Amino acid sequence: MWLLWLFLLTGPVIIGIGIREAALQRRLLREGIRTDGLVVRHRVTHSVGKKPVYFAVVNFQDAQGNQHEFESNLSGVGGLPVSGRAPVRYLPGAPKSARLDLSSKRIGGIALVLAIGIVWTVLPIWLLSSGR
Repeated sequence: MWLLWLFLLTGPVIIGIGIREAALQRRLLREGIRTDGLVVRHRVTHSVGKKPVYFAVVNFQDAQGNQHEFESNLSGVGGLPVSGRAPVRYLPGAPKSARLDLSSKRIGGIALVLAIGIVWTVLPIWLLSSGR
């Protein structure tokens, strides 16, 4: 029972994270500076009995000529080989806001986070209201 309440409380938080990311992505599209980055490596995570998951680590130069590095917040690096170019978008004066400028990553990441948040909110409500 307590697990249902935990899901019910964390679901809206996850939805909020998704909405925040969607707002950032929208702002990046409107105000962001687009540049090309370079994939310098992939960070690999392993789970027991599962395939490894890859995250691209990208280096880019901002408008002032400073070098910055960030890790993609989404897994999957298809088409982003090490030493390959990666489109990057960041907010002026805020290079830590950098994200890969790939529409599939942009939309997919937001949709995944919102879907998880919605399921984690709706499922406990349904289970609690049905008396299960």
